[in-house]
Amino acid sequence: MLSSPTSLNLISLNLHEYNIAGLEAVLQDPSPVVLTHSYHEPKWTVAIPQSAKFPLRPSQYAQICARSEDIVQQLHASTSHGHFRISPTSSERTATGFLDVQEAHDQGLLPSPTSEEGQLDAEPVGVQEAVRARKNIQAQAYGRPMESDVCERSLTFTMETADAGLGKTLLGLWMAFGLAREEGRAFFIDDSNWAYGEYRTFFEPPPMPSCRPPPVTQRLPCPRQTRHLVISTTTYQWVFGDLIESLSHDRRLHNQINRKHRAFSLARVGHDALFRLAGADAEYLSRRLSDLQTTVSQGSLSVGLHVRRGDRHPWERQYSDSYIPHSTYSSTAQALITDAMASVNNTGPIAATPKTHEPKAKILLASDDPETHLTPEFSSTTERAQSQILLASKATLDAALPDPRPQAPKPDQDPAFIKFVEPNVGWEGGFFASIFWGLGNAAEGRAAARGLREERPTHAPNEESLRLREYVGRAYLLDLKVLGGTSSVVCGVSSFGCRILGVMKGWDGIEKGGWNNVDGGYTGWVGLVEDD
Repeated sequence: MLSSPTSLNLISLNLHEYNIAGLEAVLQDPSPVVLTHSYHEPKWTVAIPQSAKFPLRPSQYAQICARSEDIVQQLHASTSHGHFRISPTSSERTATGFLDVQEAHDQGLLPSPTSEEGQLDAEPVGVQEAVRARKNIQAQAYGRPMESDVCERSLTFTMETADAGLGKTLLGLWMAFGLAREEGRAFFIDDSNWAYGEYRTFFEPPPMPSCRPPPVTQRLPCPRQTRHLVISTTTYQWVFGDLIESLSHDRRLHNQINRKHRAFSLARVGHDALFRLAGADAEYLSRRLSDLQTTVSQGSLSVGLHVRRGDRHPWERQYSDSYIPHSTYSSTAQALITDAMASVNNTGPIAATPKTHEPKAKILLASDDPETHLTPEFSSTTERAQSQILLASKATLDAALPDPRPQAPKPDQDPAFIKFVEPNVGWEGGFFASIFWGLGNAAEGRAAARGLREERPTHAPNEESLRLREYVGRAYLLDLKVLGGTSSVVCGVSSFGCRILGVMKGWDGIEKGGWNNVDGGYTGWVGLVEDD
């Protein structure tokens, strides 16, 4: 007997009456299912059609987890002795009654995979799998056997997200890697639908597992203890739920500190393993950091300023509809320099000059708003964190390029054939999602501004869009890398860039003043936040 409760939109199967071989025809979409038997306690699992392509859409993963919570509540209500839960606030992430997909296959409760599913000659999905596929082709050419073992346990992080920003994805990626390392899982990164392009454009390849990932039917977004876990930005609350902060401060202080330390330690493990830039950016970064190190070794202090504008507003109530004043950043930087001057000595890390007995200071500035560098607070006292890739405002573009306005027709020229030149569109006011989505594709930008952008557009980004998005991402990562190499950083913790800088500085660095938050809406470092 097959039923589908309309209130939950779930599938419930009575295995005593229902022919399990026909389940694939019933399940057209991924869904959690309750497996019932006349003489067994009900179990639940997640059924994904074998015809599905990996990865599923982020919204599908979130839907699976939300429906799984409904299933657990339903099972708990229908049993007097079972304890079924999948609580987003549970540190153990237990879900009694869950049956992993492989176990369901082994017990004949779900259709067994077809022989073709997950074969190595299928199209590779993911960063490491693309590398592995090339190696396997080489191995075949030399008559060596191909790798065929599927991982016992794995964690796959999918980079696809509806968020235009990079910071939330990056922080979650690092935490996911730390979690995989902690739980002994092979770690995979999927970038097949990432808005910024290919992972290897920005970073060195991640560590290569010695095994290969399982088929799509076994990679589940929840519960946490599933054998093969998939993490998306849409499923953070179900995976990292007990580590997600609340701005309401309604939890005990020692619990907050414990959560902070655990979230930070996971992110730091991922940072150390994954945050390595690739190609020309890595070469530029090496030279830039070498210059900074020389400055410090000669007795100078370096302070990095990260000024976020655009669509990210501070948590501090008085600035929640605007931005933290530039003067707050500059005064905090000057206070750091003053403190260094007060404690200077010739044997310390910051040496005094013979004439002034004051330490020299270099202030580096990075901002998503290119006009920030020209403001009175910064124009004469700071230098750009990096000059490898610079975002330009409309005013800068107009000054550098020919006048985009259409010219008046000549006397002998038909006005109908006057070429209209699209006006310059600069990076105005900072990072806005609609501007990002509109890079090289104005129609998509307008759709995003109206909230009508598709989750996974039918057509992949055009070449120009992808090229511009890559520039934006590379500039962001270079800014963070350079600022992370300064003696101290000043930033607003409401921005993900600031939180990432805290991870870069390390917990000891934060406690010793190497990371300074100027957003009064929250004290100290924080990782993931509710409704962020």
